Amino acid sequence: MVDTIIEDLVLRIDDWVRSTDTWLQVHLINILVILVGALVLRRVATELSKRLLKHIVRPDVYPTKSDREKRIKTLYSLANGVIRLTVYSVAGLMIISEIRPDYKTVLFTSAGLIGAVIGFGAQNLIKDLVSGIFIIIENQYRIGDEITLVAGAGVGEVSGIVEDITIRTTVLRDLSGNVHHMPNGNIGVTTNQTLGFSRMNEDIVVDIRTDIEKLTQVIKQVGEELATLPELENKIIEPPYLANVKGLSGKGISVRVLAKTSPAAQWKIRSEFYKLLKKSFDKHHIKLAASTDET
Repeated sequence: MVDTIIEDLVLRIDDWVRSTDTWLQVHLINILVILVGALVLRRVATELSKRLLKHIVRPDVYPTKSDREKRIKTLYSLANGVIRLTVYSVAGLMIISEIRPDYKTVLFTSAGLIGAVIGFGAQNLIKDLVSGIFIIIENQYRIGDEITLVAGAGVGEVSGIVEDITIRTTVLRDLSGNVHHMPNGNIGVTTNQTLGFSRMNEDIVVDIRTDIEKLTQVIKQVGEELATLPELENKIIEPPYLANVKGLSGKGISVRVLAKTSPAAQWKIRSEFYKLLKKSFDKHHIKLAASTDET
């Protein structure tokens, strides 16, 4: 009896090995071809999208090299995400169909039900995806821009440099090095400090006895000198100038100085402006207003 049981077990194992071997011969190669094909297709599609974007982002629409590079990176992030999702989804369906052909009909007939369930249970995700697509299409901000996002759900304001944009989230790194992941659907108001051009906007309070005409000329000269510095000449669109007198008070005369710069260059220009302005004020004996403690 033991011999009969062993013989039956051996036959069953042999049948299983043969059926497995047959399945592998028929399906394994097809599955490997699907996986390799998906990887190759994704890589080719990604490379083609990158080259296509370089032609689509035209110099007449985005005149500066920095603007074009930011736009290309942002659109590439969207294209790469769509390509990856599409290729892997189709490959997954093909592999399931290869393993169990009878599941193919079930998958397609239940697609509507699955879509409804996903739509009901993932409303926030869909909102993030739709918002992300509009952010990228409308060019609200690009990778490398410095922005401030006003978000809902009690998050408040988040500021920083855009490190990545996907169709679901925006990734910011603030001045302290902290990385913030903001769901696109949670973004309310966006302020972009580096789109097209930036401005230096400074208020200076000088002594009440200061000659306004002399002050205007000194600031103008400092602005012109600033524009001749080799490291800044390509970053200054409009040199600093005295735009207006804001008012008079017991503290002194308040004036506003404005300048137009290339994107994100205003902080560097402001720093160099004050260095030169201090030297020029000392040379022309222009004094800042005394603080409240001194008066």
